[in-house]
Amino acid sequence: MRLHIITSPYYAANSLVIIPQPLEGTAPHAVVVDPSAGILPQLKATLEREGAVLAAVLLTHGHPDHVWDCARVASWGPAEKQVPVWIPGPDRYRLVDPAAYVNNMPARIELDEWVCPDDLRDFPAGSCELIPSLWMKMLPAPGHTEGSALFLAHSDLDVYADGQLIASSELPIPWALSGDVIFSGSVGRTDLPGGDETQMRHSLRTISHAVDPRTLLFPGHGPATTLQAEIDTNPYVTRARRIG
Repeated sequence: MRLHIITSPYYAANSLVIIPQPLEGTAPHAVVVDPSAGILPQLKATLEREGAVLAAVLLTHGHPDHVWDCARVASWGPAEKQVPVWIPGPDRYRLVDPAAYVNNMPARIELDEWVCPDDLRDFPAGSCELIPSLWMKMLPAPGHTEGSALFLAHSDLDVYADGQLIASSELPIPWALSGDVIFSGSVGRTDLPGGDETQMRHSLRTISHAVDPRTLLFPGHGPATTLQAEIDTNPYVTRARRIG
């Protein structure tokens, strides 16, 4: 599995390109995660460099800095066919107008007009083969938004940031897309519409007790971390484990 991290100028949101090992005799397929604004050339260049065919787009939640260019990226499917765009069901309503649910927070970059994807789908409960050779399990984790979730996987992994290899494991390891649920040393804010501080505490408590602490986390902002590191040092996780 190859994972590329590309950071957007739109609130420094992390977008990702995930490319599983292709089946024998087939071209590699890819998933683009959280296609933010301002990085279309980098996303396309990554797919082209990998010789990968876009097969799906995955949105960890519905905030505009994580979804803004999802329809444009989805149009890069084979023969310019729109690929499916997956999102946790409780956040699907946000894609009518994502900017309407962030209290008019300024984007601080110039945004193209919002376009809703044609083929928008709810990510199914439980495990799902999102594309060939990429199984992910959604763990609902509301608090930042109603549909916020972790997406759990287990595989060998090569991780690239700015084109440079930053982590590698030839053996299968647990890893997860943590969106804006949990960051290195912090968590997603809960004061925007749909946020709930109590739900966030419950989600963090559940994650810290139910998910393998060795799990490598790829958050929606900031550097990668591990769940164990957050259990040990993140004050929000410590508080959640103490009072729930």
